[in-house]
Amino acid sequence: MVSSPGSLRTRLLAAFALITLIAVALPAIFTRSTLYQDRLDLAGRQALAQAAFARSILEADPDAEQVRRLFQAAADVALRMTLTDASGQVLRDSHFSGAALPELDNHADRPEIEQALSQGSGMSLRHSNSLGVDTVYAAVRLKNGGALRVAVPAAEIGRSLETELSSLGMAAAAVAALCLALAAIIANRVRRGADEMAEIVGSIAHSHQRENGGGFRLRQVPGREFLPLAEAVNSMADSIEEYVRDNNDQRGQLESILDGMHEGVLVLNGAGQIRRWNNALAAMFPEIGRQRGKPIIEGLPVPALQVRVDALLANQIDDSPVYFELPAGRFLVAHLSRPRRSRESLGVIVVVYDATEIMGLNRIRRDFISNVSHELRTPLTAVRGYAETLLLADGLDKEHRAFATIIHNHATALSKIVGDLLVLARMENENERIELLPTDAAGVLAEAASVCREQAPERIKGKKITLDVRLAEAPVMANAALLAQVFRNLLENACRFTPENGVISVTSVKHPQAAGEVLFAVSDNGPGIPQAALPRIFERFYQVRQERNSGGSGVGLAICKHIIERHGGKIWAESPQLTAAGSSGAATAILFTLPAA
Repeated sequence: MVSSPGSLRTRLLAAFALITLIAVALPAIFTRSTLYQDRLDLAGRQALAQAAFARSILEADPDAEQVRRLFQAAADVALRMTLTDASGQVLRDSHFSGAALPELDNHADRPEIEQALSQGSGMSLRHSNSLGVDTVYAAVRLKNGGALRVAVPAAEIGRSLETELSSLGMAAAAVAALCLALAAIIANRVRRGADEMAEIVGSIAHSHQRENGGGFRLRQVPGREFLPLAEAVNSMADSIEEYVRDNNDQRGQLESILDGMHEGVLVLNGAGQIRRWNNALAAMFPEIGRQRGKPIIEGLPVPALQVRVDALLANQIDDSPVYFELPAGRFLVAHLSRPRRSRESLGVIVVVYDATEIMGLNRIRRDFISNVSHELRTPLTAVRGYAETLLLADGLDKEHRAFATIIHNHATALSKIVGDLLVLARMENENERIELLPTDAAGVLAEAASVCREQAPERIKGKKITLDVRLAEAPVMANAALLAQVFRNLLENACRFTPENGVISVTSVKHPQAAGEVLFAVSDNGPGIPQAALPRIFERFYQVRQERNSGGSGVGLAICKHIIERHGGKIWAESPQLTAAGSSGAATAILFTLPAA
């Protein structure tokens, strides 16, 4: 692998170089400043010692030649020696003599001279106007009140210091070069280790992308510093391999289940586009194979399905199935659902099954019931007529009259059942048009109650039952004749099971949860309906077991259900009746809704 400017090796080398530069440069700068100051202090102390030595010579009464030699010796060693009187006037200087001496300024204002005259000795570092360079001055006071000063040029100190620092800099450069070399070695080792790790991890990742991938692991670790990383990579590879294996198993099981289903399954993504399907759906819609990634209406040309998919994607939940018919006369039913944890790859699931046979059987059943009912009406009418004739005949003994009464009663019951079956068949026929008009429910209920009292069986007529009616003054959209039949069936059932001195309540209110609907309730305080039977009481011919001998046909509630649904309402049972405050005390209540006028 070639190291690019932004590679790990380059970044490591740059980091090491920066650290080395900081480690070498900062001490060098600090050392140079400290050494220079120390050298200045040392030069000042040496100059002060030399001035004290020269003072001892001058105060020993030397002759003129000795004084000249002293000042000459100072000049020979690059020292400037100056002698002043008590007023600061220069009397003698190692660098100036003759006519130049009187031209020198008065030195009484020099810091070192002032300090020497007042304290006995003094030092300073400043620029010399006479010599034109920075100079270290040291002065001592003489017995006669004058001052002797020794000056050392700072440039000499700098040259000496630079000589020493150059040697020190060479040593620092050698150390820096050694550090950078070691850094390069370490960076190359880390780079090679990282490259090897990346290559092996890439092999592991590539192996898991295959159907039966796995098996690659880090066996040789390039450097002990990579050992924790290698262990983590191996652990991750084990987890990934196990996950891929489980995922492949689950995917295989899912594909087997989907392909083994007789129902068609279609999966749409979050945008409502076709993602996958099973063999059953492909058999129903052969063109689906070329519609991947397209809207559902291009694969399943059913506008109602597209509308329902759009509604589900907009979080408008509707659990009702979609029925549609293919041109070949096949009837299909589609159930749509959306996963609770919605993802972009999984939006809506459509399950389609062929209901052609079921629809055909339902049609045959409806036709059979309708035809048989029509065929039975004539003989039953004849049986009832002859039974009534026998009952009216004179001279019929008591036993034969009882036989005729039994025949008449059973023929009447059969006629009622046949009539109910014809009504039920008419309600199941979707082509049968029902005219809905604004209707006063109170008037319809009064008519239905009157008919019930006139046509009720003898066992019901003898009961003392109170009818409590509390209907809201809200007309509904309904067919008066069919609504009257609903009230008659519900009142008859309530009378059949309400005990002596019982109460039947009929109430209506504006629906508290659905605007534009009126909620009706017919309740009684009879024995109630078991909870297990509540979901089935609206099935035709179904009766609760302990009430099989109640005299009902088992079709009345089924007729009520179809009539209410054809009105666009819903009907259900509660036992006991529930209210916002809990149980109302009524044993059973049949509730239904109708659209308000």
